[in-house]
Amino acid sequence: MPRKTALRRTRTVAAASLIAAAALSLTACQGGGSDSDAKGSSSSATSKATSGGSSDASDASDASDASDASGDAVDTKGGSAAGGSSSASRCTSDQLDAAWSNCEGGPDMDYDGQQTARVVLKNTGTADCTMVGFPGVQLQTAHGDTWDLPRTNAKPKPVRLSEGERVGFDITLLASTHDDDRKFEPNQVVITPPNERRNLVLDWPYGGAPLDQSGATHPGTFVGPVSAAE
Repeated sequence: MPRKTALRRTRTVAAASLIAAAALSLTACQGGGSDSDAKGSSSSATSKATSGGSSDASDASDASDASDASGDAVDTKGGSAAGGSSSASRCTSDQLDAAWSNCEGGPDMDYDGQQTARVVLKNTGTADCTMVGFPGVQLQTAHGDTWDLPRTNAKPKPVRLSEGERVGFDITLLASTHDDDRKFEPNQVVITPPNERRNLVLDWPYGGAPLDQSGATHPGTFVGPVSAAE
């Protein structure tokens, strides 16, 4: 085989290998196969957050105007997964498992800018189900302090989960990086799926502390709606 032909073939194979590796990495992030070991558990007795998120887009207040969302459990609005298949029932807490996504490694709590921590919800049932809206998310400290996070003004879109599939939502957070900051040091995060009242509880795995802006008009920590892409 001529040397030029062999060299060209070698380069082609190498390029194809790089493309395949990149596609595999993208699939792992978006397909939900890469989660942390911090699994959620259904709980209504250990948590103070007993009401869930809403599927009503009009209730998705902008985080900059959501200072009234702190202090009380996130309210629940009735509704169905509008736009989803009528043959699939609403996803319930009993058939969902929660975990932290480690697709991007999680937030760096020493960084002074806004970051996101992503939670994935897996359908552990045997039938398809639908979900739309915002989860209720409450940070809890070891001393019993709580912070119900406000929501963005993003418009929720319905998602459908087959058996074993996952959806996710982002917690945008602003870490405390100065000694004189007011800090909120969570040890647990209580998650209530949209239109549910039973909670899923995750340990806080990132250390550090978000900047405590629980009474702020423009908080830097808030929650987005569930979405299909991870």
